[in-house]
Amino acid sequence: MVDFTEKESENEDNLKTNRANLQFVFPFMLDKDKIDNFIRKLQEENFSFFSLKDLSLENRFYGGNKVSHRSLEQFFLPNIEPILFPEDVKKIEGFRRFTKNLDLPCTFDSNHLHTGFEILSIDIFVCPFHIGIMNIRVELPKDLGYSDVLHFGDVFRVMEPIDEDQDDSKIIHETGEYTKIKDFIFKALCPFMSDYMDHQPNSSYFGSLPFFIDERMYVIGYIEVPENSQISDTDLYRAGQLNGYNVNGKPAVGALNPDYIKRYYKNRVYDRWADQTYYATSDYSFMCVTKATGSLAAHLASEMYGYHYYSLLLYYYYKIVLMKLTHDHSAIDVEKDHSKTELLILMITEFSAKYFFPEVNSRASGKELFHIIKEAFQIDYLFDHIKKTLDSLYQNQENMSSRRNNYLLQILTTYTVISGIYGMNLVIHDWEGKIKWAKIPGYTVFEWISLFTAVSGIIVAAFLGIHALRHWLREKNSFKKKIF
Repeated sequence: MVDFTEKESENEDNLKTNRANLQFVFPFMLDKDKIDNFIRKLQEENFSFFSLKDLSLENRFYGGNKVSHRSLEQFFLPNIEPILFPEDVKKIEGFRRFTKNLDLPCTFDSNHLHTGFEILSIDIFVCPFHIGIMNIRVELPKDLGYSDVLHFGDVFRVMEPIDEDQDDSKIIHETGEYTKIKDFIFKALCPFMSDYMDHQPNSSYFGSLPFFIDERMYVIGYIEVPENSQISDTDLYRAGQLNGYNVNGKPAVGALNPDYIKRYYKNRVYDRWADQTYYATSDYSFMCVTKATGSLAAHLASEMYGYHYYSLLLYYYYKIVLMKLTHDHSAIDVEKDHSKTELLILMITEFSAKYFFPEVNSRASGKELFHIIKEAFQIDYLFDHIKKTLDSLYQNQENMSSRRNNYLLQILTTYTVISGIYGMNLVIHDWEGKIKWAKIPGYTVFEWISLFTAVSGIIVAAFLGIHALRHWLREKNSFKKKIF
């Protein structure tokens, strides 16, 4: 929401919209023991598994738009395709997408806007590292004001209001009225989903991602304005920050300094096709604002459902995983949690080798545009931090492993020396063939030492062997389950 404690600059909203499509992205953690059941439940609820080979899906989920599967294949590099578009539901290393068509009419009511809208469809992605991502596609009525669209996006993205100054709003649906978007999603749209989420007991964040963001969704938007409109730097700043209305019902900007807005434009706006089409991005949203008409406008709208959507989703996933790995590192005691430390090393290594790529698409415009996204998400900074974490973990593991090996070597050396001196020369003949139990009570001190050393040595060796075998089998059987 807009920080209303700031003094808002005067801003007359003269922009209208011909069309506005918004997508709301919500990440969550899945219970690793329920993922298979979750997938079966999605299929029972008529969610379709998304496959590029199924061309009938090209125009099923996007209102009047069509997303070319062929163009999706050509846009991404060959090593990215198996991750974004797994061939079947059993490919656990990929982003398994399940989509349900809804075409659900609803009403949005707030202090500054009353409008109908339609939920076109819902995506649910089951991703590696037990991360789930939900995407809700919304189509707004034509001819809304520019501030109306931004206000809707700003309010709808708030899963559960926290601040007192957040706008009172409600969603009216055939099942009732909902004052919290969280309740609307988990009671009206996907009432089964909460059963499969990983609800951490110490987390106040219901989505169980305490390491990520507050309870707000990320917004992907396409806003089409009339052809004769003038799109200013301030308009693009407002789109990137989702600044709709202030408490007085006036168009909100959220910044007073024109130079600040210019710096935002320079760093966060992609204007290759100005003054017709712009892309503005921030931590909150990725918005396309355009004056295009006809077939070009249809193409741009489809891109926001197609390869721009998938590119954004991939970098968004990068940010989630990198912050999850950082959080996991802070939560473990490297001196005591040896198995968790080893798992964290494996997870970082797996992510770095299989999922993280400096470039994901082959087009110059795509590289330029999503370089801005990477900077907004601070992907390179987070990845550098994780690499340093990995180096630190390796060094700590090596030091602790050396100490454990030294201790074990000292123990085994002691057993070897004592058993070599005493065992072979004092009582070994009493243990040949039938053990002479009657002689044991009469052993001297040194013979008792030999007996104790031999018996305890056998027990220690057996324990170490069994422990090593169990540890190896557990790692072998559970590695994929812990990651995928």
